[in-house]
Amino acid sequence: MKKPYSAAIVFLALGLAAGGLLAWHLKPGEVPVRTETERKVLYYRNPMNPEITSPVPMKDSMGMDYIPVYEGDAPEAPGTVRISPERLQIIGVRSEEAARRRLERTIRTVGRVEPVENRVFVINAKVPGWVERLYVDRTDQMVGKGQQLLELFSPDLVSAQEEYLLAWKGAEEVKGSPYPEVRNGARALLEAAGQRLRYWDISEEQIELLRESGKVMRTMTISAPSSGSVTEKMVVEGQRIDAGEPLFKIIDHSAVWVYGEIYEYEMPYVKKGQKATLTPAYSPGEIYAGKIEHIYSHLGSIRYVQEAGTEVRTMKIRFELPNPDHRLKLGMYLNVELSTEIARSAVAVPDSAVIDSGERQIVIVDRRDGTFEPREVKTGGKADGWFQVLQGVSEGEWVVTQANFLIDSESRLKAAIAGLSAHDHGGSAVKKEAPASKEGPRSGASGKTEDDSSGHIMSPGRADGEGVAEGAGADHAGHGWAGPHAGHPPGGTGGHEGHGAAMDSHEGH
Repeated sequence: MKKPYSAAIVFLALGLAAGGLLAWHLKPGEVPVRTETERKVLYYRNPMNPEITSPVPMKDSMGMDYIPVYEGDAPEAPGTVRISPERLQIIGVRSEEAARRRLERTIRTVGRVEPVENRVFVINAKVPGWVERLYVDRTDQMVGKGQQLLELFSPDLVSAQEEYLLAWKGAEEVKGSPYPEVRNGARALLEAAGQRLRYWDISEEQIELLRESGKVMRTMTISAPSSGSVTEKMVVEGQRIDAGEPLFKIIDHSAVWVYGEIYEYEMPYVKKGQKATLTPAYSPGEIYAGKIEHIYSHLGSIRYVQEAGTEVRTMKIRFELPNPDHRLKLGMYLNVELSTEIARSAVAVPDSAVIDSGERQIVIVDRRDGTFEPREVKTGGKADGWFQVLQGVSEGEWVVTQANFLIDSESRLKAAIAGLSAHDHGGSAVKKEAPASKEGPRSGASGKTEDDSSGHIMSPGRADGEGVAEGAGADHAGHGWAGPHAGHPPGGTGGHEGHGAAMDSHEGH
């Protein structure tokens, strides 16, 4: 029997020795340091509506656990919502990180091929006459520079040729005269006669031929001033024409203009000399490289017409393209693409992340902890699928790019509920939700039962089955029912005798 007692004494001695050793190592006032910091739970809040809180853990109507709020947690920004992972999966929320990137914008428009204005020629005659022979007798005929167009007979032109021949012969006769005045006079007369022919579009070659032959030509040949296509022919053979009447219209297609139109909001991204690629719709592989040759100073039609009633809110730009083989036809449409750099390195978010209400722009910031914060931002230029962010979102933050309208709607609803709650409860937006009691109605020490739904204490039933509401008289006083029954003793006589207390218990109900 002594061995168990001896073992107990040994273990007790070892324990005292270990405790003394520990007390010797610890300095006065020191306590053991906890390995994990314990945080105090302030309350629990509803995961769907943070305004609803509870002092104890519980579940909401959907079976989700309330979220604990710890002491020292920073208050959430107004409108912040918390969404469970299950609901995020259901509504399809997608987020993307805001990062720095090079932003480029591509402006696409349609261009129309038109002739170069200084390569359009209208042919007419300076003298009246008759068309004796027509060399170009159909439209859209290609002609070269100096090619004959028609022969014109004009009596005025015949008289001018005769005057020139007489002046030329006279100048030749007095060439050896000893009088300078005579030589100078003959030379001036010859020069005046030749200038008259030039004013009537008689070429130097024709004048030289007139001097060499010494004979008056019955008809005058009108030639093309430039190569190109005859787009209009307004004369037929044998027709009489007047001075100044148009005969042909020739357009040189070796170079063409392409007119494009851009919207007003794209004007900051377009400048003169900017490069562009132009592609015919019928041949996507055929690419022309051009530069903006001119930006028009007015909005509307290419040629500004004051009396035109149609308002066009586009700006006109113009390109000049070489067309030596005439592959670009007048009136043809080309696809025009202009690339411009908005920023070399700027914080950008996808354009689907920005909610533009017209007055302000909002993004939904994903905090990566199940909470989402609506935040107002200031955007800069818009690139292809991206918005430059100048203020409101920093590099590295995540923004919602899909289902952000649903989150924004829930955030607005939460803010509206919070404002309504603050108004109804004197500025307090916090609602307390008492946990559901697992017990039934509570009983007092006197055996009376407390009815939670009515707030009255009901006494136990009497022998006749009637219950009397105690303390209810003060609550129902002044309701007009106490007048006829006031002062009636319980045992009094009358139609309502003995029922005064019972009727008082139902007043106001």
